Amino acid sequence: MTNVPNGAGDRYYVYRPVLDLIGLSEGTDKARGYNETLAYGAYTGGPVDLVKMTLKQVDDLQGKMLAHPKNKWNSSAVGRYQIVRTTRRNIQKALSIPSSSKFDRDMQDRMGCYLLGQRGIDKWLAGRLKLESLLDNLAREWASLPTSKGKGYYSGQNASVSVMQVTAALSEVKRRHEAGQPKIEVPVEVEKPVVPETVETKVKKETGLWGWLTTGFGGVGAAVAWLRDSQVSDIAAFGGVAVVGLLILTFLGPRLAASIRKIREELA
Repeated sequence: MTNVPNGAGDRYYVYRPVLDLIGLSEGTDKARGYNETLAYGAYTGGPVDLVKMTLKQVDDLQGKMLAHPKNKWNSSAVGRYQIVRTTRRNIQKALSIPSSSKFDRDMQDRMGCYLLGQRGIDKWLAGRLKLESLLDNLAREWASLPTSKGKGYYSGQNASVSVMQVTAALSEVKRRHEAGQPKIEVPVEVEKPVVPETVETKVKKETGLWGWLTTGFGGVGAAVAWLRDSQVSDIAAFGGVAVVGLLILTFLGPRLAASIRKIREELA
C-alpha cells in the first residue's frame, strides 16, 4: 500500500476518497457508519457498537446474522464497508490479526484498504492495470459500485453511484499518491572546459606567432639536414641556425612575451 505523507493524521489518507465513496454507496454513512450492520440492524436485534467489539465478538455476531430466519440475502455484512464473515476471516489470516483486536474505525479502514489492494488499486496506481479492469474488480467486491459499463456486477443488484463518481474518487487517490512520492533529484555533472571558450580564442590569436616560429625553426632544421646531406661543414650549418634563431628572438621575442602575459591575465 502507498505510504502516507509525513505529518498526515490519517493513515489511509491516500485511499480515503474511495473509502468515503464506499461508505456512501453502501448506505452506511447515512446511518451509523462504522457501527452499521446489514439492513440497518434488522438481523442483530437492533443497533450494536461494532467499534467496541473484538473480532471474536464480531465473528459470533455474524454467525447469528447468518442464522437469522429472515435473512433472505444470507449475508453477514458489517461495518462501514459491509465486510462479510468469510472475507473478514481471510483478512485476519492474511495479516495475522489476533481475534482479540478491536473492530474499530482503524481496523475497518485497514481491512477496507486491504480489499482495495486485493482488487488491484495499487497495480492501477503503478500503471500495471487498466482503469476499466479496476472498476470491474471493485464492483465484484462491493455490489453497490458500478462496473466499467455502469451497471452492477451481480444480477439483480443495481449500483448506487455512477462510474463518473468512482473515477473521480480514483483520480483523487492518484493525485494524493503521486503527491506523496518523494521527488528524487539526481545531480548531473556537466564537464566544464579547463579554458573558457573566449580565452581559448584569444590564445589561438595571440599564439599564432608561436606557430610561425616553430614552423620557421622546423624549416631551419630541414635546411641543416639538407646541408649535412650535401657534406657542408657541421660548424657552418650550426652557425647558420644560431644566427637565424638569434634574429627571430631579437625581433619577435618581445611580442611573444606580451602575448603570454595577455593569456595569463585572461586565465586569472
